[in-house]
Amino acid sequence: MQTSDDKNPIVNLSGYRFVSLDEPEQLQTTLRGSLMQTGIKGAVILAKEGINVSIAGSRVQTTAAVSCLNQHVAIKDLWLKESLSPVMPHKRLRVRVRAEIIAFDGEESDRLQSTRPPAPALSPHQLDSWLASEKSMVLLDTRNDYEIVSGTFACATHLNIKHFRHFKEAIHKALADGELDKSEAVVTFCTGGIRCEKAAPWLLAEGFREVYQLEGGVVNYLQQTNESHWQGDCFVFDNRVELDKKLQPTGSGLCDHCQLAVKPNQPCKCQLGPHYHATY
Repeated sequence: MQTSDDKNPIVNLSGYRFVSLDEPEQLQTTLRGSLMQTGIKGAVILAKEGINVSIAGSRVQTTAAVSCLNQHVAIKDLWLKESLSPVMPHKRLRVRVRAEIIAFDGEESDRLQSTRPPAPALSPHQLDSWLASEKSMVLLDTRNDYEIVSGTFACATHLNIKHFRHFKEAIHKALADGELDKSEAVVTFCTGGIRCEKAAPWLLAEGFREVYQLEGGVVNYLQQTNESHWQGDCFVFDNRVELDKKLQPTGSGLCDHCQLAVKPNQPCKCQLGPHYHATY
């Protein structure tokens, strides 16, 4: 646990769990009431397939929020990755029920996810070791193209997708074009791990021989290693926009034209002008 201070008083927690929730609407009502009382802000997404959490507040508020989550057996002891920031990155608290906690399969997500073979997790240190030894593998970035602009692994393979729901189509195209081979070892990664929990089992079900998922995603990698193989910053889906290798906000905003992350007083990489507006 990091120690919050006057410069970074806000605790940011993010995590997820794929677990069967028979009545997500009922859990939504209960959690909304209890979490509102803690004063935290952020988003909690519920579906029959599980929960996805991204919340922030003071240490007292987030501790109380975790206690609320722990009152429910199915979501007790969630692995919530932590980072600190100087100001609140969310405007309000939202607790929503959706078909999926991350868009991929649509309405059949709960059934399809449960029938796919699980993919083994690869620790950040093991990935570092494989990269250092130049192990033969495809390091597959499952994130969206605008996230990759902020930063990625130097040797990563990118699918150039606009949204994760386009992942399957992009894989089929890469196979048809000879850019991927099902016999190759594949290590998938994303920001926090949730997209790889969908992508890696799907790849195995599609006949890929050897597939892994980076445990805890990029956020866990940056926390657990010396970040030597990561280049740039890490795009996040809240008003912080980008985090540096120490998981501190870079001060970036979003380009009004293309929505890429833009640092203050710098032109956007889309080359259409600065278009910077602060979100944080």
